[in-house]
Amino acid sequence: MGSGNSLLQIIEQNVEHLQDAIARRFRNSGRAVFDDFEFEDLRTFAWSHIDPILQSLRYEDQYLFSFFLDYSSGRNAEKGLPMEDNLFTLGLVSETIWECVVDESHADDLAENLGQLVGIVGKGKDGIAANYMTQRDELLGELRESNAKLMEDTKRKLDFLAKVSHELKTPLTSVIAYSEQLMDSGLPSEIRVEFSKVVHDQSSKLLQLIEDLMELSKFQNDRSRLNLSWADPATVIEEAIGTVQVRARQKEITIETGAMQDLPKTHMDPFRVQQVIWNLLTNGVKYNEPGGTVTVDAKRQGDELMIAVSDDGIGIKPENQEMIFQSFHQTEDALAMLEGGAGLGLDIVRHYLNLHGGRIAVESVYGEGSTFTVYLPIAGPNGAVPDRCEEEGDLVARKQDVEAVELQKEPH
Repeated sequence: MGSGNSLLQIIEQNVEHLQDAIARRFRNSGRAVFDDFEFEDLRTFAWSHIDPILQSLRYEDQYLFSFFLDYSSGRNAEKGLPMEDNLFTLGLVSETIWECVVDESHADDLAENLGQLVGIVGKGKDGIAANYMTQRDELLGELRESNAKLMEDTKRKLDFLAKVSHELKTPLTSVIAYSEQLMDSGLPSEIRVEFSKVVHDQSSKLLQLIEDLMELSKFQNDRSRLNLSWADPATVIEEAIGTVQVRARQKEITIETGAMQDLPKTHMDPFRVQQVIWNLLTNGVKYNEPGGTVTVDAKRQGDELMIAVSDDGIGIKPENQEMIFQSFHQTEDALAMLEGGAGLGLDIVRHYLNLHGGRIAVESVYGEGSTFTVYLPIAGPNGAVPDRCEEEGDLVARKQDVEAVELQKEPH
């Protein structure tokens, strides 16, 4: 081959001309995407296709073209250059270089130069086709996963709706049936009182179910729904106990508290955490026999506040311990079936704790009782730092408590 007439030399000597010619081809291609770029950007885009050909020729390895073209495509995307159909773009580039090689090659070298160009461009097209196949397979995989998830979500929603319909229908049927009986003017007064109580109880269950469903519908793992503040866990626990005491006394259940001294103020939504503890206490009372005990303990454990609610009630079978946090899960134990409930309480508990960045665990021995342990990050879901004024206020309050105790010890 004559000096200065190899394919490599022809392209190197005509780089500026090739960039201009390819850029004009881009502009005149009829593809609107190329109209949004300055001519200099199109020259840069042309160079990102010319340079991989030069690298392949310099290293005498046609497979390098695909490697460098892939690299250039990534850089083009970073710079915002057009990502038009790769085969179409490569076609414009190869046509322009082909014409240049035909014009610049000696007759004896033309066939070899064009053969080299065809070989390199061919490897590029093979690489692009392989990329398309890989991308297609990846997209098909993602589509299959998306469809499977959609089917699972649809099935879950249908199951949820079926369970909701059943749970709504049961109390409504009772309310309607007993209400119709109450319209009988000849109904004895003692039976009327009994039927009225059934209507009231079933209506209360219906209202609680609707409120629970509305609460569940709000959960989108959105921490903005929390009204966070630095709160005293002992106060939150005591208020939760207060809301359950009447039911506990009616059932002759004793609620006890363990040592809860020096609990750290925790960044939380006090009302939501109170609801968490209330739900656990309510279950402890509900699924317990008269004379039973429910115990609440709390302590600091590292960077977390740990609250444990234990009972000596019916317990939970091992196979059910993972399922109890699902909506509408209800145990088939006789006492649980007698007490009723839609099985939404623990699902709500789990959602509230997720919003706080916390978690819940359960340990249970069937027939002996259960312990539900709540873990809350003391710094809250966002790792908040206590305000200095709040810390100083705590120190003042503690100092006043100590002084009050010391004062009581002094002889009168």
